[in-house]
Amino acid sequence: MSKTRNILIILIASVLAAAMGVLLGFSSFWFNVKGNPTSTYTIEQMSIPYWYNTDGTETTVYNEIVTPIRYGSNSNAVGYLTYTPTEIISVQSYDLGTTYDSSMYTISGNQISFAVGNGMPYVQEEWLDNKNVPDQYNDGSLVSAAYNDGGGKNNGAHVVAENALTRTTYLAVTYKFSSSEDLGFTPQSFQPENYPNLLKKLNAGEPVKILVFGDSISVGASASAFSGFAPYTPTWFDQIKNFLVARYYNGDASKVTLVNPSVGGTTSAWGVKQTLQSAYDKSGYDLVIVGFGMNDGTAQNNPAIFKSNIAQIITELRAYSPNADYIILGSFTPNPLSIFAGNHSSYVSVMQDLANSLNIISGDGYQSGCTYISLYDVSVSILNKKQANNSVDDTRYQYMDISANYTNHPNDFMVRLYAGSILSSFIDFSN
Repeated sequence: MSKTRNILIILIASVLAAAMGVLLGFSSFWFNVKGNPTSTYTIEQMSIPYWYNTDGTETTVYNEIVTPIRYGSNSNAVGYLTYTPTEIISVQSYDLGTTYDSSMYTISGNQISFAVGNGMPYVQEEWLDNKNVPDQYNDGSLVSAAYNDGGGKNNGAHVVAENALTRTTYLAVTYKFSSSEDLGFTPQSFQPENYPNLLKKLNAGEPVKILVFGDSISVGASASAFSGFAPYTPTWFDQIKNFLVARYYNGDASKVTLVNPSVGGTTSAWGVKQTLQSAYDKSGYDLVIVGFGMNDGTAQNNPAIFKSNIAQIITELRAYSPNADYIILGSFTPNPLSIFAGNHSSYVSVMQDLANSLNIISGDGYQSGCTYISLYDVSVSILNKKQANNSVDDTRYQYMDISANYTNHPNDFMVRLYAGSILSSFIDFSN
């Protein structure tokens, strides 16, 4: 199967996923009839970035996703945490419905391992190469794409899965690690000066209107609430809404209007066309989040052209929403060893420069801010730390720890980091 055809399959799947999201209704999973948020996690545990969960010398990570892999006929399955734990608080099933006793697994450094067949979930190595996948994991989209390894191990194939294979076989691990351990990346900085309009309204308790516009990640794929399975973690933008509703509006969800015309499989060029044609509501926003780049990078679109497209979208929106503050949202990494890996890394510095240039400053300070928030370095660093101690000399499979389709959609853990990174740019979690 050609690279072009494989990419086309994913783009079509992304569009179908977007349609499913519309049918499901994002907010309905997370607000009851009175408008009060409901969740498996607390709102704070879900959306505050873990690097702010520090008490003394330890930092707590809530429900990090770890995919135990059984390599060949090994008797144990192994998975890797991002950090070396000082204390394991809980190891749970994907739906958070089962907690596994500490006698069932072993922790060594950042590795968790257990005997295959002891009741804990795992993935057989070959399943992620779309070989001999059990029927129970074939309940959704399951296709093959190629690795960029020239055929390499298992003939260079990998599974593209929006199904039970990537949603029921992982563990959710809550643990503490030493706050002196290097995070591996520079967290999003607190930049309240970039949000003069949004913060003024939030602090006054006035209603706010938010626009989210981008590709499938901005549609909400593949948060578990979007896909309709436990633990029903909301999309990153619904997490932001939930957090603002709880913090500023005493649970009144009507105070935050969320508009989202995003479509899966699209690039920034499509975004420019939709914006110039007024294909969606462009007026009266207090916060605008523009989130393209995953598909642009895979298509190897020139960084200068990508920059021009994003600038054009924001400039046009500013004519209709001059009092909004703007976010340019950079995507996390696609599977770095697959055909979907492109020139995503080249967008980071270009988009940072663009955001800086789009800040509107008067003599009295910022009039309309623009902030670049990227999940690329965060995701690459997490993968690097997980892979550093992989004892089987095969680092392809850790990507499932951050991706719900093993290709280019974030899983619940990464979705939460999207929400937390955005929120931490205008809410001070350090106090």
